[in-house]
Amino acid sequence: MNKSLLRRIIVLVLGWRIGLFALSILAPRVIPYDPSFPYAYDLLAKLGLPQWMYSWANFDGVHYLTIMEKGYIGTGLIQAFFPLFPLFIQFVSFGFSHTIVSLLLNFIALTFALYFFYALVKQRASSKVSWFSLALLLLFPTSFYFGAVYSEAFFLCFVLGAFLAAEKKHWPLATLATGLAISTRLVGVFVFLALIWQLLSPTQSRHLIAAVRKKLPIIALLSLSLAGLVAFMSFLQYEFSDPLYFFHVQSEFGSGRQESLILLPQTLWRGVKILATVPISRIWLTYAQELLLTVLAFTTLAYGYWKRQQLKVPTSWLIFTLGVLVLPTLTGTLSSMPRYILVAFPLFYIWSQLLLKNTLARVILILLSVSLLIYNALLFIQGYWVA
Repeated sequence: MNKSLLRRIIVLVLGWRIGLFALSILAPRVIPYDPSFPYAYDLLAKLGLPQWMYSWANFDGVHYLTIMEKGYIGTGLIQAFFPLFPLFIQFVSFGFSHTIVSLLLNFIALTFALYFFYALVKQRASSKVSWFSLALLLLFPTSFYFGAVYSEAFFLCFVLGAFLAAEKKHWPLATLATGLAISTRLVGVFVFLALIWQLLSPTQSRHLIAAVRKKLPIIALLSLSLAGLVAFMSFLQYEFSDPLYFFHVQSEFGSGRQESLILLPQTLWRGVKILATVPISRIWLTYAQELLLTVLAFTTLAYGYWKRQQLKVPTSWLIFTLGVLVLPTLTGTLSSMPRYILVAFPLFYIWSQLLLKNTLARVILILLSVSLLIYNALLFIQGYWVA
């Protein structure tokens, strides 16, 4: 491990973290506190922490804290959240505040995620592209979720660790990291699929069966990464008689989520109609971010595939990104898409290469992104829905 690089990344993440804490302290002077999610007063306000700190557990954070305190039985909605993040926090807290431990471990997870991200990009591009990729990730309009009581930092750390281990042919480590990713969020299964593609892609199609046979031990090893998903589904079957309960409970969150699968074009059209009918307001801007960032992400993905050789983007990365972007839209809504995009790391690598070629576009987009980051973070801290 490059200790000098790690120290520089720690300083980078620390500056980002301090900036967000400063925003959370400033937030009450800018926007009134008006939490639009359950348990804000029954749970968060009773944690014995100042509001600028406990508000980092807003929205999904209260569900994670509930799992840490009570497990998965007796409370609705929490079964939608995969177990690794809350159960690990519960295991290592040793009586300390789950909120504070979550924030600390997310800081560590994000630091290692950026270290792995830098290492992956540096194998393909210059240090300038590598550092700018990290900067774009931290300045993205919803990057503050990496610093909240959410699983994004954990998940991204495992995803990038899996891809880095696979590139170095450390398949047991890649299997472990993939398994941890899948146990953190469902879209982790696309890491598994991407690594299988990466393992077999050099082989011509007519030799595919022979290649599968030759690499069957590695495929079997990677398949062990699905154990966490199988275990969670078995638990849900035992307790709720539904192994897919984590999906079926999604409709109870509102936001137009449906249990039946909705294709992407229909979901995008729904987003367009919302913008055309909802009056200009704060919530309209939230809907606008959902649609515009989703379209930007899919457009970048298509461009990345078209220029994959020139941009040096592995197809396995694009497979993972496609899964990350498409799966949430199948519920019929673009709700939370600006947050889901955070873990689609190849997008930031592609954007880095493109923006470094155009100074004016780079300055304009960075200023816009930072402005939205500040705006969204203030809203989130004060209890308003963002993503």
